[in-house]
Order: sequence, then structure tokens, then C-alpha cells
Amino acid sequence: SQDTFGPNESLTRGMIAQMLYTMEGKPEAGTPAFADVAADAWYAKAVNTLASLGMLGGYPDGTFQPERTITRAEFAVVALAFTDGGSGASCSFTDVNRSDWFYPYAAQASEYGWIGGYPDGSFRPNNSITRAEVSVIVNNMLERSADARFIDRNQDKLVSFTDLTSTHWAYNAIMEATNTHTYTKDGSSEVWNTIK
Repeated sequence: SQDTFGPNESLTRGMIAQMLYTMEGKPEAGTPAFADVAADAWYAKAVNTLASLGMLGGYPDGTFQPERTITRAEFAVVALAFTDGGSGASCSFTDVNRSDWFYPYAAQASEYGWIGGYPDGSFRPNNSITRAEVSVIVNNMLERSADARFIDRNQDKLVSFTDLTSTHWAYNAIMEATNTHTYTKDGSSEVWNTIK
């Protein structure tokens, strides 16, 4: 099938909530109310459930701001909500200081190998996170890895996107995230068997 993926597009807080809610198996929980999350919004159950579980927070004024794009620093905080936390990690990104509110989260996510920096050594915490970056991070969180050899040999069977070529830096990670497949583990690598 042909469609667009938008690898460089930003994600909103509502989109991230829905993605993480689905990743968690759509848990049931209480439903806190945010002034700006309508009960019938497509992301309402995800936002309210994850907020009640302490995985996502709102703002002091009682809003969630679901249409606001999420930054790399904010995503590091959300990602760490899915762990037991950990502490004492450090990082050496050129634009992250120990005094930054997000420092422990960026450091821990980096130590886990979930979130990397850029070739110039920066983290760019205030950049909106992109769909490609989230694909890579979520695969890292789930310890999932693409089988590049299988992908190369089976292009005609894969979901494909008109705005994404195999030369894109996150191509294999996006294929991992968008193609349902069976696989076996070979150490920490996946060996894909079939596309479903």
C-alpha cells in the first residue's frame, strides 16, 4: 500500500498519549478531567487513563493541551514514566545542563539507549520530536530491531510510503514500527520470518 508517513512531522501531546496507551495494552483506570479534553475526543480515553496512572501530566491551569507539539525533553520524561525510574544517570549532551528540569530524564533515557543525540553532541531538548525519532525511541524502549536484510529483500511486501525512501536515516526503524511481522530473536536482533 502507498501512503505518506511524514517522518519529519511533529507529534502532538494527544497523539503521543494515544500511541503510548495502545502500547500499554489499553489499560483501564480512573478518568481525570482536563478542561480542554472533550469526552468524545479521539484521544480522551488515552489522555485520561495515562494521566490517572501518573504517566502523563497536565498543566497547572487544569489543561492538557492535546494539540501542542511535544518536545524531545518532554518525550524523555513521558518515556521514563514507563520504567521504575532509575537514578544517578548522567549525560554529556552539549546543550543539557545538570540544572535543567529534564536533566535526569534525558540522562536516564540516554543511559538506557532509548534516546540519542545528534552528531554534533547536542540533544536539542526544545525541538519538537518527529515521527521518525519517536519510531526509533519506541523500538528501543520495546527492544525491537528491524531485520535490514529481510527488509531489503522484501520491499514489495512491505507497507510503503510515498514520502519515505530506504535512504532515510530512520527507514528500518519505521519499517519495524509499521509492518506487522513474525520474527525470532538472535541475541538482541530480530530475524524476520513473514510479513502479516
